[in-house]
Amino acid sequence: MSDYEDLLINDERDLTLDAGGFPVICSGRVSIGQDLKHRILESGLLLQLIGERDPRKIAQIKNQILLLVDTDERVRPGTAQLVADNNDSGGYWLTAITMKYGDARIAL
Repeated sequence: MSDYEDLLINDERDLTLDAGGFPVICSGRVSIGQDLKHRILESGLLLQLIGERDPRKIAQIKNQILLLVDTDERVRPGTAQLVADNNDSGGYWLTAITMKYGDARIAL
C-alpha cells in the first residue's frame, strides 16, 4: 500500500469512476503528480505562462513553477523540468523525480 492515496481526477476535473460507479483511488507517483498539477493550476502560474509572449517573463514564470514543485517534500529538489508540448497544443509537460516512486510526468 502507498503512503499517498487520493481520488483520481480526470482531465475534465471530475472524479474518475469505475464500472460500478465508485470513485477510483490513485496512489504513489500518480497521486503525487495529481497533487502537483492541482497546486500549479491553483497558483495561477500556468495561466500566466500560457498567456505570456515575452521570453524573459516566460522564463521567470517557469522558474516560479519549478520552485513551487521543489517545495513539495515528496519531490527530490532540483529534479523538476518544464518543457513545452511538441504538439503545438500550447501545453507543457512537467517531469520530476519523487523521493519514493521514481519519475513522475504530468501534462499541464
